[in-house]
Amino acid sequence: MKVIAKIDISTYICEVRHEEIEKYMNLYYDNMKKLHIGQEVSLSEGYDFKSETLDALRETKNFIKANSKIIDAILKGIKIAGKK
Repeated sequence: MKVIAKIDISTYICEVRHEEIEKYMNLYYDNMKKLHIGQEVSLSEGYDFKSETLDALRETKNFIKANSKIIDAILKGIKIAGKK
């Protein structure tokens, strides 16, 4: 993204590539339709996705920590079964 003008203290006019918006919005591989003049996109949706992802990772970390004995036992069993 390149800022090309500033309207006021918190409003910018920017040049942004479509691929940059796709990545930020987590809409890869042409899952986001091309935008047209006058169309509005809330970039806060991309932030919301990031927040949801971080929350899910925290929950996963807590789950693994709370169930580490079970997970270790399962992995040992898979390792033993793989040798047979």
